Amino acid sequence: MARKPALSMDEVLQVLRVTGPQGMTPDDLASRFPAVSRSTVSRRLRDLELSGAVKPIGKARAIRYAVVGVYSVADVRRYFETAWSARPLVGFDEALLGTTPNFDPEYAGRLVNIQVRARALDRSFLSDFLIDFSWASSLLEGSTYSDLDTQVLIEYGARNPDKPLADALLALNHKNAIHYLWEHRDLTTETLCQLQSRLTDSHDQPEAAESDHFLTPAERGVPREYQEVRLGRSAYSPTFRPATGYVGKAFAQIVATAGTLPPIQAAFYLMTRIPYLQVFANGNKRTARLAANLPLLKAGLLPISFVDFNKADYVMGMAAFYELGDVQLLQQVFLDGYIRSIVRGSNIPAAMRVTGLNTDKLARELAGYVRTGKAPAAEAGAFLATG
Repeated sequence: MARKPALSMDEVLQVLRVTGPQGMTPDDLASRFPAVSRSTVSRRLRDLELSGAVKPIGKARAIRYAVVGVYSVADVRRYFETAWSARPLVGFDEALLGTTPNFDPEYAGRLVNIQVRARALDRSFLSDFLIDFSWASSLLEGSTYSDLDTQVLIEYGARNPDKPLADALLALNHKNAIHYLWEHRDLTTETLCQLQSRLTDSHDQPEAAESDHFLTPAERGVPREYQEVRLGRSAYSPTFRPATGYVGKAFAQIVATAGTLPPIQAAFYLMTRIPYLQVFANGNKRTARLAANLPLLKAGLLPISFVDFNKADYVMGMAAFYELGDVQLLQQVFLDGYIRSIVRGSNIPAAMRVTGLNTDKLARELAGYVRTGKAPAAEAGAFLATG
């Protein structure tokens, strides 16, 4: 009786790599090797999983296997061309609360280097930051308020009567949370709970009860325990372990871990891990965006306003972390957005402005320097030359 041919792990990897982040079911994989027994295919998958080369996506009959860490941004974008309801279900993976994947340390070092013209973090800076962050973060939540609407509301207390009250409350909540953050820069669970409580305050307005941006007083400022969270239009299902205190303990570990990281890596870590765990019943991404500024401010670095974040790529990047454990797209969004926040928060000499400084071009050139480490181009070179 002829023996069935052997199957190497490299042969399996080669097939799985082609499928990208979508992965492949064991049945589909076995169909690629008709001369090999199904048990052999299963053993190779098990060996690859134990070695860390592949990871399972989904469970039971819906399980698929994908290669770890070889996706391009283009692969990730193709993955999300499939509707969320047709993507494999992905459960919570505690390993993703670790420090990898995270923001590239070389990029982080150069982001510090380009802050040579940073404005002082004083009350004047705070006035501008209040408007920029409140508007940009609210916009990422779907607010209809413009930057001008936000400025008028924050500076004069006048809301736009033609827009929902919930949008005005969302902006005011950001203002209140930023004021708290400005005075309380220690990275603790208490600080983050206070931020989340302010960000989700309904101000006892009945109209706010119809919005999913606000919580009851009992739910605000505390890690969830009995609330099961379901993310809209996502194949990711956050952890739900009622009566165990798990979320609160994991939250404390996230904060402790962030405290061990350099400031920019800590900012990126907080921005991704708080929403991944879904610490609170609501307001997780808002809290994470504001929390990301704590390690930056503590280190004397410029905060990130999120004004120039690409909204579509931010949403896709967060989903890529939830469903694939991949941060490539989100790293791009963070890098480009933070650079633009740095340009906004810098003292640019009048001599540079009157010569027709193109801030978009400057941001692109600075991004090129941060990504490559090569000598900065013309406008970026002049920006960085402070002597």
